[in-house]
Amino acid sequence: MRKIKEEYLLRQSQFKELSGVANSIRLDLSLKHNPYINSGRITGKVKDETGKPVVNANVVIFNENYEIIANTLTENNGVYTIPTLEAGTKYFAYAKAPGYKLSEPGILAVKALETLEMDFCLQNDSDEASAVIIGTVQNFDNLPVATASIELYKKEDNYQIPITLTFSNEIGQFILSKLNIDSYLLKINAQGYFSEYYPVEIRQMNEIIPVTITLKKDLKASKGIIAGVITDDQAQPISDADVVLFRTGQNDEKIPVAYTRTNKEGVYMFVNVPPGSYCINSNRTVII
Repeated sequence: MRKIKEEYLLRQSQFKELSGVANSIRLDLSLKHNPYINSGRITGKVKDETGKPVVNANVVIFNENYEIIANTLTENNGVYTIPTLEAGTKYFAYAKAPGYKLSEPGILAVKALETLEMDFCLQNDSDEASAVIIGTVQNFDNLPVATASIELYKKEDNYQIPITLTFSNEIGQFILSKLNIDSYLLKINAQGYFSEYYPVEIRQMNEIIPVTITLKKDLKASKGIIAGVITDDQAQPISDADVVLFRTGQNDEKIPVAYTRTNKEGVYMFVNVPPGSYCINSNRTVII
């Protein structure tokens, strides 16, 4: 069967005015070769596990860099067609429809003027129909709180049943998925902050619930710890040594702010230390 294709891409020239008597104008046009004149095409059918056609399924073609080259939707009979694919190039094809899992990739390379057939079988995705909680953890300065723990509990009578645990990312975001209709409670913990509780009610499937949890700083807990080990020149720990903590003030002045002693392993520790620049002095006295 003969196929007629345009050898060049259709283009339009600029406009020029023709006026006067027996006047003339010149209109030139440079045509570009049609890159798809020897292209191939791909067609096929998207079905579910029972063999029933899937209507309005997306079929997407990627190149080797996973950039989208073409996409289309299936018709009422589940058939799709992508008419122009550059020949001799490797492609990855996927099919996806709401309520179904993403298909396994179809790997293809069409020849010039070839029609390639590729069918897809989609599996039901019950998890996609479930509800999702999408949240953000921040402080009262509207800054994200990273690595906050988010515990999800399900309310049942007078009990809280633990369901899952996740953590906020570097911009304070988290996702809890595969949730059913029920009453839930979020418990959020982060170092240096008071715990926060957030109730969530899921009333329908396929619901996406956005939440924003604002944590209050625990000024006592947010203070730091300074610890270390005091040893002699033989790397042996010095017990019962005096340790004085100095904070750097204005003009590099060193201000003593705390005192403690080492234990048997030479370890010392200062707790509830506010932010700042610190150093220590240490020694041990003996009776001669």
